[in-house]
Parts: sequence; structure tokens; C-alpha cells
Amino acid sequence: MRSGKRGFGAEVRLKEGAWFIADAHYAHYNPALYRFLSSIEASDLPPQMILMGDIFDLLFADAPNSIEPNLKMVDLLKRISESCEVIYLEGNHDFGLEKLFGETMRVVKRADQPLMASFGPQRVALHHGDLLQGVMYEIYTALIRNPSIDRLLNRIDTLKAGAIIGWLENYNRKKEPCYRIEGFETRMRQRLDLLMKRYDFDIWVEGHYHQDMGFEHRGRRYRNLPAFACDQSWVVVKSSPNGIDFEEKKVRNVV
Repeated sequence: MRSGKRGFGAEVRLKEGAWFIADAHYAHYNPALYRFLSSIEASDLPPQMILMGDIFDLLFADAPNSIEPNLKMVDLLKRISESCEVIYLEGNHDFGLEKLFGETMRVVKRADQPLMASFGPQRVALHHGDLLQGVMYEIYTALIRNPSIDRLLNRIDTLKAGAIIGWLENYNRKKEPCYRIEGFETRMRQRLDLLMKRYDFDIWVEGHYHQDMGFEHRGRRYRNLPAFACDQSWVVVKSSPNGIDFEEKKVRNVV
């Protein structure tokens, strides 16, 4: 590791053919990821599946009322993890997941991201993407991840016949997942300058922003993953003369 820089968590080795899936925002009103994954035979699964956060639109393990609507997808991911290695990086819509998935797959909390991975000699930093968002965001994200607060809200939700979860669902359903951020590349280049001072990596991979964009910056590579919720796309890790490529795939016959 280059001196003065760091990465969090035990390092993993990315495998040829690994899948990166980000921002599927699965819910009963958005079942695209379930339809796709449930159609795949175990023999056709990749050797490794990296779930990059916001796989669920609303899933907090310390709020059981958020689990019930997602059980079908939860059970499917557990079955998949019996046939291939699954690594789940928590996002801002799905967290506290060690209780749900910890026995079958590796769950990486936001506090332990970026997860440092290797592919040949290259170091790949993996993060959901909600990093360097400012002080107010850090306060907000700490509060919503507090188990005591989540349990309290769950009790209130139960007493109010699902009013809180229902409100959150309605709020999420109104959000448009597919959008373009003006000046995104310029902002990310500035952000990469900060990340390069903190962490040792050759490639930074993240979701969260739904921009599906990649570029090089000061000898480093950046890849913002496609949001599966937008056009049912994901990327596959491939070897290349540059060391690693991300081949984009798209579900056929999307309905």
C-alpha cells in the first residue's frame, strides 16, 4: 500500500466474470431485479456477485416492518449466495443487513467502505457512493442507522398501522431514478482529488448517482455504475490489456 493512504475492511479478490449490480431499488412496485435474478439457473450465475447498495428501495433490518414486504427478494438473494460468492455493500436505502444476510454473504457497512479489492496488480476501491456529502448528510445518515431510532420508529409504525413505512414507500415511488446530473464529471474529478489523498486505489467504483459513466483522472480510473432501476443494466468484470474492464450488460425483453 502506498504510504499515508488507507482502505477499510479485509481486502477481497475480484474474480473474472464477477457481476456488479447497483441501485436496483427493488420493491413490490419495482420487481425488475427479482424477475431477472429468479430467471437465472444456478449453473448460470457468476462466480462472484457484488451488490453495490440500494438493491432494495426500503430495507432496514432493525425495522421489521420494512422486511416483510421484501421477504421474497431477501430469500432469493440467500439462495443465490449458496451458489456463488455474494458481497453486499450497504447503501442509503438498505442497511443494518448483517442480521438478515450475515450468515450467507459478506455484508459491508458504510463505515467499512470503501471495500478494497484486487484484480491482478490493480487495487479497486468499492463504495456505495454516498461519501463526502457534507456534515448534515453525515448527521442524517448516522441517525437513520441508529438501531434504537429504527426500533422506535418501527414501534410507532406498528401502532399507526404502517403509516411510517407507507409514507416512505409513497415518497420513494414519486422519485425519478433516471436523471442526469449537470456537471457530474467535473464534480467527480474534484472529488477524486480528495479521495486520492485518503485512499490507495487505482480504480474507484461506486453507484448511488445513477449516472453510468467512467473516465480517467490523474492516473486513476473512475466508474459510476448504471442503476439497475433505470434500464436493468449491470456490469461484468473482464480482463483487458489495461488490466480490468467493465462490460455493461442489459436484461433482454424487459417488461
